[in-house]
Amino acid sequence: MGIEVTVTRDLPMEPQVFLAAQALLNGELVIFPTETVYGIGADAINDEAIDHLISVKDRPQNKPFPVMVRDMAMAETLVDLGQARALAQDYWPGPLTLVLPAKTCLSDACISGGTIGIRCPNHPVAQALLSIAGIPLAVPSCNPSGEPPAKSSLEARRMFKGADIAFRIFQTESTQGTPTTVLKIEPTRWTVLRKGTVSVETIRGYLPQGVELCEL
Repeated sequence: MGIEVTVTRDLPMEPQVFLAAQALLNGELVIFPTETVYGIGADAINDEAIDHLISVKDRPQNKPFPVMVRDMAMAETLVDLGQARALAQDYWPGPLTLVLPAKTCLSDACISGGTIGIRCPNHPVAQALLSIAGIPLAVPSCNPSGEPPAKSSLEARRMFKGADIAFRIFQTESTQGTPTTVLKIEPTRWTVLRKGTVSVETIRGYLPQGVELCEL
C-alpha cells in the first residue's frame, strides 16, 4: 500500500516529500497533486519504473506518457523547443503541455513518433518532487486508463487500492480539475490536441509567421 501523507498546498516541503522524491529515484511510483489533476509519477528514464507504471495504469502500449520537468533548462535537455520557446517561457510553469521533437533517450513509453509531450507544473508539491529528485518524471493522470482523473484527495484515495505505490501525497483542497492544454509543435503547423486552461486565442498570439494553427 505504501505511505500516505497529506500536505497543504503552500507547505509542500514536509520530510515525507523528500522521501517520496527518493522513492522516485529508486524506481518506485508516487501519486501527487498538480495544479490540474492528481498524477502518478515514475522516473522517465528508468524502464523498470515505466513498466510498473504501465502495469498499474493498465495503459495501452501505443499511448505515450507525458513528461514533467522542473524548468526550461531541464526541458531543453529533452526536447527542441524551437519556435515554441516564447510560449514556454511565458506559460511555464503552468497547465500547458507541448509536444515537441525529442533530442534525448527516455523510455520508449514516453516517446511517440520522435516527439515528447512535456510540461512544467505550477504546483509546489510537484515542483518540490522534481527539484529534489532532479530527474524528468513520466506523469499521467491518477486513474486507471479510460476512467476520469482524480481531482480531489477523496478521489485519489480510491485509485489503485492495493497497488504497489511507494507514496501517496494528498492535499487538503481539490485541484483545479481542468486538464492541461496540449499543443503539438511542427515546423509549419501547430495543432491543439486538447483544449485546456491556455486558450486557443492565447496560442494564436504566439504563432510564428507562415505557421497555421489547427484544432482537433
